[in-house]
Amino acid sequence: MNNSSFQKNTAILKDSEFHAAMTKKVEPFLAGICQSGYLEVPGGMLYYEAYCPKEAKGVIVISHGFSESIEKYKEVIYYFVIAGYRVYLADHRGHGRSLRDTRHPHMVHVRQFTDYVDNLHTFVQKAVIPFCSGLPLYLYAHSMGGCIGALYLETYPATFQKAILTSPMLGIILAVPAPCALALGRILTGLRKDDSYAFGQSAYSPDEKFEDSCSTSLPRYQYYQKKRAANPLFQTSGASYGWSYQALIACRSATQKRNCARITAPVLVFQSLDDHLVKASSIRRFAAQTPSASLIQIEGSRHEIYNSPSHVLTGYYQALFRFLQDD
Repeated sequence: MNNSSFQKNTAILKDSEFHAAMTKKVEPFLAGICQSGYLEVPGGMLYYEAYCPKEAKGVIVISHGFSESIEKYKEVIYYFVIAGYRVYLADHRGHGRSLRDTRHPHMVHVRQFTDYVDNLHTFVQKAVIPFCSGLPLYLYAHSMGGCIGALYLETYPATFQKAILTSPMLGIILAVPAPCALALGRILTGLRKDDSYAFGQSAYSPDEKFEDSCSTSLPRYQYYQKKRAANPLFQTSGASYGWSYQALIACRSATQKRNCARITAPVLVFQSLDDHLVKASSIRRFAAQTPSASLIQIEGSRHEIYNSPSHVLTGYYQALFRFLQDD
């Protein structure tokens, strides 16, 4: 199915009809082609899902963002499947139904950011490639998942044929200067006290307001918030000092010129023009230093471009599928 036929047969779900469309159409359809399981990695098990239509022209691997889960990506999965792709995705460690590196139920903590990259590689090698029948592999990665994706592309440049990084976490907007945050994280890690909430971070609260969220589509925001409130496994929220420290190191590594130069696959980078979480300058620097990358800036969205109103998503997916289908 080409880009024009996708737009003709699968219009972006309207905001006014979103909840009904998801519950009555999208969720039942995806449930009929979903396979799920657990994959062993160091420290525990990763939960994953695979969506396998009968005929497919390629495989999309999704790398989700900070404090998210597979459950948040059902609309994204739906568009990929309808367009003719198989979709594989796992809850990153510390998220959703996967293992946790801390006893705090709402805290996102990791000992080494490279654990995410290693886990993604294990997932791709053991749960994706053996079952994709030689189909081309593509990466779709958001925010924290975008930083994981960038590091993956730099470490394993031959795995994916193309990659899409959407609002990638390549630099973090902080309340304190980065050197201070790095120094504090280094000290607490050395004292083995990194497993505590970082400055400004906290446990999950059901009182979060849409106006303070990363979404610009109220129905999409409410849809996942309802699922999040009903399932404690989806209530990861604040970052630990350890995660923050490791994330800053990862951002610095992913945007170093010599590392960007290792990427050989074509990369499409989406940047929201109203993003209060990740640094626009870091995204632009990564795109400029990666010879195979191109940058598209999106108006009318916040950090979660995929949770924008339907009129924004129409252009977003047009560009995305055009990139995947261009030779």
